[in-house]
Amino acid sequence: MLKLIYKNILAHRGRYCWIFIEMCLVALIGWAMLDDFIVNTYKLSISPGYDLDRLASFTITSYPFDSSDENDEGESADELFVHINRILDRVRSDNRVEAATFVNSSSFMQGSVSINSIPADDERFQGIYYKVHFWPNTDFFKTFGIRDAYSSDGSIFEEPQMAGRDLIVSESVGRYLFGEESAVGHNLEEKYSGDKDVKLSRIVGVVSDCVYRPDFGITPIVYNTRKIKNIGNRKNMEEIEGVLRLKSGVDVDKFIEDYGPVLATDIKSGPLYTHSLISYRDRKKKMSHDMTNQSFIQASITVFFLVNILLCMFGTFYLQTRKRSEETGVMRTFGASRGFILREMIGEGVLFTTVAWLLGCFIYWLYIKDEGLAHIVGGWSENSTLTLQRMVPMWTDDFNFHFAVISLIILVLMLFCTIAGIYIPARKIANINPVDALRDE
Repeated sequence: MLKLIYKNILAHRGRYCWIFIEMCLVALIGWAMLDDFIVNTYKLSISPGYDLDRLASFTITSYPFDSSDENDEGESADELFVHINRILDRVRSDNRVEAATFVNSSSFMQGSVSINSIPADDERFQGIYYKVHFWPNTDFFKTFGIRDAYSSDGSIFEEPQMAGRDLIVSESVGRYLFGEESAVGHNLEEKYSGDKDVKLSRIVGVVSDCVYRPDFGITPIVYNTRKIKNIGNRKNMEEIEGVLRLKSGVDVDKFIEDYGPVLATDIKSGPLYTHSLISYRDRKKKMSHDMTNQSFIQASITVFFLVNILLCMFGTFYLQTRKRSEETGVMRTFGASRGFILREMIGEGVLFTTVAWLLGCFIYWLYIKDEGLAHIVGGWSENSTLTLQRMVPMWTDDFNFHFAVISLIILVLMLFCTIAGIYIPARKIANINPVDALRDE
């Protein structure tokens, strides 16, 4: 059959030449349209790694500060810390709230981004990570519901006693540095010996991987402690947000509707007051607004053009197959069965489409090879992108695997249209009477 398919393609090479070019263009256009759409859709579907559906946040703000004394900076950091904890205790007293904490702008679903690198002598151990700040003994991990990476039952991480430069890392950081060995007790800078005066940061805990922001996907994170003095004074207070975690079964939207007015009017302490209660689901929607809009626009354009292109493919093979009734009559005259004719025509289309797909994808591969799909990991340098791929191996960041996945999706779509375009008319002409097919010969 392969020999017959080859002879048929060679015999109709003039007609098939234009169809072949069309198939190559379909592969190229399919790549250009589907790539970003599939990647963005995948990133938005990734689990954040913490209990996002049970979280809500609110802003903690200081009343306007006005003093005639230039040296008067208002309440100190220690005094503000006391007021913040009073506010959190008031929030925790609600029987629907399981835990509450406070964060600064370097935390989940925040606009600020803090990136650092792990010093190392060997390039293999160069690592980059996001920094998340938290204040010790403020129920940070309990509130977010972040899991212990080394727990067999997936229980929430229990924060140990921390001092000095102690820190907690995500599972990807620990695995990247120390493999299957437990990272607890090691130092983040352990593989670096260049500067003998470097300050060591002891790892006291490892937690499951989380998503820092929805457009980033899974990212390596190091959790750094903050000191009370970092809150600042009333005159220059750090941007602070309260975060609360609801008990299981509590409806977040109903809670916000009921508790929002109470928080805006009654929850205050000293110079601090609260406002703007919002669920983390809504925060995610707001933060991924541009990404969602981009995905919607991409989806609309992709569906419109892809449907038209694939229909064009379908129509091309449909019309070409219908014209082959005389050829079918000859084959039937020489004893070819209906099943053989169907298999031969479909096999011819599959082989033809596959070769065109390979050429189209190869041309696109040459085009993007130098870029290395860098647009998928926006904001990273080339070296950082490679390191990120090794630390958090996502299929979207691995060039070869990423290319293979998108290419196979395109192949499936092309083969579907090809087979459908051939099968529908081929089934009819395969049943034709040889005498009718050759009547005009």
